[in-house]
Amino acid sequence: MFTLALSRVALADGFFVWPRADRDRFLLLVRRATADDPEWTARFLRWLRTSTPLRIPAIAGACAFVRERLERQVGGRSRQVVSSVLLRADDPGHLLATWRHLYGQAVPKPVKRGVADAVVRLYDEAGLARHDTGGRRLNLPMAAWTSEPWDGLAPPRPYRFGDVIRLVHPVPRDARQAEVFRRALAGQRLRQENRGDPPLREVVASLRRLDGAGTPFEDAMEVAERIADPAVVAASGLGPLAFAAARRAVGTSRWNALLEDAAGRSLSRFPEIPGWTLVMVGGDPSARVFGLSLARRCAHADVIDHWGRPFELVDGDSPLHDLYRWPPARRSAPPPAGARTARAPATAAAEAFAGHDRIVVVETYADPSRVLPLGVPAYHWTSDVTNPGHEAPPGGVALAGVGDEALRVIPWVEDARRGRFPF
Repeated sequence: MFTLALSRVALADGFFVWPRADRDRFLLLVRRATADDPEWTARFLRWLRTSTPLRIPAIAGACAFVRERLERQVGGRSRQVVSSVLLRADDPGHLLATWRHLYGQAVPKPVKRGVADAVVRLYDEAGLARHDTGGRRLNLPMAAWTSEPWDGLAPPRPYRFGDVIRLVHPVPRDARQAEVFRRALAGQRLRQENRGDPPLREVVASLRRLDGAGTPFEDAMEVAERIADPAVVAASGLGPLAFAAARRAVGTSRWNALLEDAAGRSLSRFPEIPGWTLVMVGGDPSARVFGLSLARRCAHADVIDHWGRPFELVDGDSPLHDLYRWPPARRSAPPPAGARTARAPATAAAEAFAGHDRIVVVETYADPSRVLPLGVPAYHWTSDVTNPGHEAPPGGVALAGVGDEALRVIPWVEDARRGRFPF
């Protein structure tokens, strides 16, 4: 269950675009863990919500926790678990929509009470203005926004604030919140106030628009100062892939050096991967940035491309600088009929293996013919999130999507295998 969730960490809120078999398995594993060790499962779900971008999987897991407890006619904990995974003002609406999507229209008392507790904690003027839109407001990879759900299942639309209040009957904590409830019940949205500089995450994501809009020199310099400030970058929670996406999106080169340096500095917030790691990197630019970033967080790493050619990491460089030196694609025979690209040698990773502690393969699409050494921990990332169901290598983990938070996965998985969980 722990590894399955982390294998989809780059999909963030995209629980309903996991392959159906993986969704069903995750919910089943949550229910089994709830029956065996409810305290551990409660801590896991809280950690999943607070320490990873897997917001909707944590919410769905809380629903499965309650369902298992109800069917076993066991009281306690359910209300607290529901409340523990609701941290943003639109989370209560998401949980109610998810419950009804999974288990039907009847909403049991532990769910209502846990949601009511969260509503009293979360609903205020700012939350009403920002989140009571009726939209899903999901954090998803771009490919998940631009394609249909893989099995035709759209994520449920969250309940509006007023609908949540009508269903769970929260008691406002004071007169000010009572007014917020009144406006929500009346369907009135508040105008969001300008609260100063937007977060750096929003600035970087909208850099193309700012650059194309002819931003005045003084404003552009202010943005540049924020991107160049190590403390601001550290506080933003951004990683190298976010800065790489911004660099690809902007239409001019004036931001390149800033974004490249910020990508390098951002690596320090991710854990070091101990031991000696063989990292095979290929595929599209996002896959290469991810693979090179991960290699730079290894205590010792040997990097090769998909043809087995070694690539040297220069100390202190940014993973975006590495792209300038990345070896050009090799000419090869035309791809076979039906194949997307010409194949590199299937044995390149096995031939480069020299007793490494683990093997990491990063590519756009899974190559089922690749040969990896047996008995070695292996992690196989594919950046193509529209086809995430590739098989794991023997004794390894198959991971869908490349994102900044996925840089944390290997230490988490390996610690868990030793019985050390981060919660």
